Amino acid sequence: MLIPILTIVTLLLGGVILLVAVLVMTRNARLAVEDRVKLVAPATVAQAPEASLVSSLQKLAAKVDARLRAFFAYGIKHTWGMKAKALTLILLSATGIAITWLLMHRTFGLPLALTVPACLGAGFMLPHSVLGWQQSRVERKFTDVFPDAVDTVARMLRAGLPATLAIRTVGNEATPPVSTVFGMIADQMRIGIPLGEALDASSQRIGLADFRFFSVAVALQHSTGGNLVNTLDVLSQIMRKRRAVRLKAKAVTSEIRLSAYVLGSLPLVTSAALLFIQPDYLSPLISDPRGRVILVIAAGGLIVSTLTMRVMMKSVSGE
Repeated sequence: MLIPILTIVTLLLGGVILLVAVLVMTRNARLAVEDRVKLVAPATVAQAPEASLVSSLQKLAAKVDARLRAFFAYGIKHTWGMKAKALTLILLSATGIAITWLLMHRTFGLPLALTVPACLGAGFMLPHSVLGWQQSRVERKFTDVFPDAVDTVARMLRAGLPATLAIRTVGNEATPPVSTVFGMIADQMRIGIPLGEALDASSQRIGLADFRFFSVAVALQHSTGGNLVNTLDVLSQIMRKRRAVRLKAKAVTSEIRLSAYVLGSLPLVTSAALLFIQPDYLSPLISDPRGRVILVIAAGGLIVSTLTMRVMMKSVSGE
């Protein structure tokens, strides 16, 4: 009984140490920024204590959110679409650790040498998967809406308006997340950043090939001149055709995906039915140490096969 308690206390202390480290790093970064600001700007009028405290807490919370998102999003190339808060990520991590602990140690009685690494892995992978899902969802939505934004820019250019005004208009009137990206570019131009630099920074942050091509085309036209309208029309058509091909591939592989889901769920459904009909039939898998090893190997094989089928389907459908 003492060892599980010590393990739980160790995991909790690890989480507290991680949170304290994030807060210290955030405080040091904030102090460094304030020192640089004081060197180039005079002191402003002091705010009310309550307003200053609320603003400081909001900034601190935003920085903690960003730090935790960066930690749990390790390995994900682009993170601009992630919106999960620090509290949500901590709760997800704690849920993954608790469920893994209950399943592996309390239910199956596996040793701590296997349980603790699995708990740590689950505590990282559950928030990591949620952040990756958020990013992929925002990228899909951006890809669906972006051709309409390109058409809007092309129509405004055809009417004789400058590209900078077209970008500001899209930032004000388009559908998120396209409006957010174009609004950020417009804000950067408003403070004096050249259009080419703003587009290049946004394309590197977003990382989508369609937006990168759009940024290069607009930046070249803005600096050297050229027929940008025809280029944007062709780009819009290409993006719509690529989306149609992806949807067609998804429709063609729907039967295969359904078969994969059925095959992956059959072991779980069969085990649940046997536990309900004849519980003693599967009891050796839990009571016997050899049965626990077989159960772990079977679960690992099922997870590997499911991930393999998912990767294969994703390579075909592009989603």
